[in-house]
Amino acid sequence: MRALTIAFRSLPLHQQLAATACLCCLISSLALVALAAQSSSHSQANLQSEYGKAVAEQLARRLGVEMATGDRLGIAGELNKLAEQQSIVAARALDVDKRELAAVGKQRSSSLIFQAPIMIAGDQAGIAEVALNTAVRDSTQFRFVLSLSGLAILLSIAVYLTTRTLALRVGKNLQAVAAELGAVGDPQKVSTNEIEALRERVAALPLDLLRPPSEKQHEGNQHYVETAILFIHFRSLPGYLETVDERRLQRYVAHVHRMIYGASGFYNGELQVVRQFGIAVWFTGKHKIASPTVRAASCAWLIQQTAPKLEQQLRLSVGLGLAVGDSELGRGDSEDIYPGLYTQAAVDELEALARQSGNEIHLFESLVQDVQLINRVSIEEAPAGRYQLGTFADGHRDLLERQREILLRALITNDQAEE
Repeated sequence: MRALTIAFRSLPLHQQLAATACLCCLISSLALVALAAQSSSHSQANLQSEYGKAVAEQLARRLGVEMATGDRLGIAGELNKLAEQQSIVAARALDVDKRELAAVGKQRSSSLIFQAPIMIAGDQAGIAEVALNTAVRDSTQFRFVLSLSGLAILLSIAVYLTTRTLALRVGKNLQAVAAELGAVGDPQKVSTNEIEALRERVAALPLDLLRPPSEKQHEGNQHYVETAILFIHFRSLPGYLETVDERRLQRYVAHVHRMIYGASGFYNGELQVVRQFGIAVWFTGKHKIASPTVRAASCAWLIQQTAPKLEQQLRLSVGLGLAVGDSELGRGDSEDIYPGLYTQAAVDELEALARQSGNEIHLFESLVQDVQLINRVSIEEAPAGRYQLGTFADGHRDLLERQREILLRALITNDQAEE
């Protein structure tokens, strides 16, 4: 059954839709055929029953006259006259003790038998018995069911061809959309099903194409721009520099970088190596989702929740210290003599917090007063007067969970492609 399901899913879309519509039409049509056959059989049985009773009663009246005169030859004559009818296969007359007086024809196992009392002067003198032929009724019923079943099959074929024609147009539109996304992976391994092929190509798109749209930052003085900073300290990396071979170390660094880059891509974060084992992710400007501080906290949560799954995939520890802060000044641009000079104090403080953090995400004390942040997430007080990220509100938490699933799927797909 499972193999059949897999084979069905691999069929082109027009064949899937046509086969499904045809099967539904055939099942419903055959159900109606069965209902009509049952109704027809019941009606014919009632008609034949009434006819059999009427024939038996009429025979009983005629035999009553013959028995009253003791004319056994007349009794046989009445039975023979009745047996000439095609619908009668047998008939006989019985006395009061149910002994056979006369009989014609031969009863069959499928025959219907009807009896009527023979009355003489108000007393029962015997029994008239008639056996009806059911072969004609059964043959008629069979032809009726066969013709209706043939019509149901023809209707299902018509539905299949019509649905297939319409679905081909839908499939061509989906193929055109998939073609606009460009060739992805091995053309020989692309699914023949248009929806699956489109899903594969969407899954292979870069993560920055899946992030929410953001408004372009206004050009102006870059030094006085509200900036949120996420600092990531690589706790595990120093220990692997001398214990892990070069190929595995490069794979480890590439996967961790891809995870951070993908998480920051959802919120327009910009990565920059600011320390030997530290990366800063900068969040500035307006965004459709939230303020820079909320985006920095969301990005930190994505990295924190994705890292354990990445550890299982790499079979190496992904120990990351995370700290989120803000700065009233921006980091400048390439025209500055010393880019990042204005944020050095904030980065130094964040590095100290990140080195001391475990699995939690540390926050600047100033973020406790950030209205947009505290409306989206709870802030918990940690020992030594520090603060750490708590639980996000339900609506924003659902968005983060969906982004986490996309990020994990992209990491797994890229890892399988490399292997």
